[in-house]
Amino acid sequence: MNEFEKIKKMYDDGFRCIRYDDTKDGEMCIYFKNFDNEDSQALKIKGFDEKMQIKNFINQNSIR
Repeated sequence: MNEFEKIKKMYDDGFRCIRYDDTKDGEMCIYFKNFDNEDSQALKIKGFDEKMQIKNFINQNSIR
């Protein structure tokens, strides 16, 4: 399972992105929290295409 699929499953399980840090040429760190059970997790993503796919998914699924 790639990182994008993991994140989609985390969203299905109630996690939401609370923050991400993306460096220009390095890793993107994404921080998640499940507000129902107070669990939290973090992931690191390296590939540019995967980072863009994940950013788009997070932005489309965030509360505005």
